[in-house]
Amino acid sequence: MKGQLWRNASAPLILTTIAFRPLAAQDGRAIRTDTGYATVARDVSAEINAGRLTGVAIALVHRGRIAWEDGFGWADEASRRKATAHTPFSLASTTKTFTTAAMISLVASGRLELDHPANDYLGPNKIRDDQGPVEAATVRTVATMASGLPTFFLMYPENEPTRQPSVDALLRTYGHVIAPPHTHYEYSNLGMAVLADIVARQSHEEFGKYLEQNLLAPLSMHDSFFDTDRSGRRFMATRYDDDGTPLPFYVTATPGSGEMYASAHDLALWAMFHLEDDRQGAARVLPDHMLDTLHRAAIRTGPDQYYGMGWEIWNPPGGRRVIFHGGGQSGVKVEFVLIPSDDVACIVLSNRHTDQKFIETVRDRLISTVVQGWHGLPASSDPSIPLRSAPDFVGRWRGVLRAGGKTEAALLVLRPDGSGSLALDDGEPYPVQGLGVVDGWLTGQSKGAIQAPDVQREVADNVEIDLASRGGHLEGELVAWRKTGARMAVLPFWIRLDRGGG
Repeated sequence: MKGQLWRNASAPLILTTIAFRPLAAQDGRAIRTDTGYATVARDVSAEINAGRLTGVAIALVHRGRIAWEDGFGWADEASRRKATAHTPFSLASTTKTFTTAAMISLVASGRLELDHPANDYLGPNKIRDDQGPVEAATVRTVATMASGLPTFFLMYPENEPTRQPSVDALLRTYGHVIAPPHTHYEYSNLGMAVLADIVARQSHEEFGKYLEQNLLAPLSMHDSFFDTDRSGRRFMATRYDDDGTPLPFYVTATPGSGEMYASAHDLALWAMFHLEDDRQGAARVLPDHMLDTLHRAAIRTGPDQYYGMGWEIWNPPGGRRVIFHGGGQSGVKVEFVLIPSDDVACIVLSNRHTDQKFIETVRDRLISTVVQGWHGLPASSDPSIPLRSAPDFVGRWRGVLRAGGKTEAALLVLRPDGSGSLALDDGEPYPVQGLGVVDGWLTGQSKGAIQAPDVQREVADNVEIDLASRGGHLEGELVAWRKTGARMAVLPFWIRLDRGGG
């Protein structure tokens, strides 16, 4: 479920004017657009006219130049403001590429050490386990999703009274590791919030200001801003619900994980920076070896798949190495792919989360115009082993889940036939569906009412278990979640269960 979350009324007719403009190359020559782009533009416009999309922006980079960029549909339908290649869109998790770049810039300047404990740079609340602060959770492990920090996502619409918490408050409630550092990949928005907090503390600047001064301005990314720059919001693409209804502006609990806004044009510049293309007038804000550190595979996430520092990496034997990081949340679908061997990058931005397969198809069609034999990105998960094929998990397991210093009883029953049930706080047991073992971790989905303020406010009564066997007990996380077109919440609780009990 988590991998899917993070990776991841009828509309009026929209008449989109498609202008095929030769784009000025750096050396003054025109870059030719071709019929492949015209076909993509026609199909994107058709999806918008059919009401399945609202606004889309595209950019394709080839050999250090923008080969094509354009926008379609609406940045804001109510005000008839069109989407263009210079419209800032919400980037969701593609923000992570900016957060880790800000972090590595402090490493390059000697103000931060990758292999020092992240806790050395945090406030009063630390990354911890049952014994206290976890020193093995280094800055490097936080950046590579290997610190043991849990999954997390929470929205704060501006028309609601509850406000975005500080990172210090988040760590107090959710900062318990669910696996020893270095042992387990866990996609953690909380970890990226921790990195942004470290950047702010070590630079003595607000994180968005540091990004602007040290990354965005030097790279001429004038359409880009972080969530704290309110002046940019009037230009950004409005986010829309799955049915095309505009969403109220919202922030998340973890800005460093998902609150950059940038245009397709600016992301093309960002891509050329990461591809180490030389651009006239572009400042080199990081040495190439530091960029290579960001892009280096650090922890395995699936077959031939890895996570670096804010980047996903696909490195198939005998195939092309691909570096990418998409984004998806309510009102957001982003594709951002770099293919270093071909000096190619592709950006597709949408202000709706719907029509995902179509957006991915657009990505692949564009890449295919400049990369021979391109067949798309791989699936993002390992296969699951049925519970009945993993008998060590079978039995009655009783224990507690914990968050923010509070505990709640839990009873998990796993049967030889592959079925199971979960009861929380000595309440009614609910069936656990989809039980299986993925990369040594037991997973499954159930229901339950966790007595925690965030869970109750979000009405997050779906739960997922993610448990590993350690020393005769099961330990990991119980995740309360909710997902609709307009709302997402993913709230992790550390849980430990021992075999036996009543």
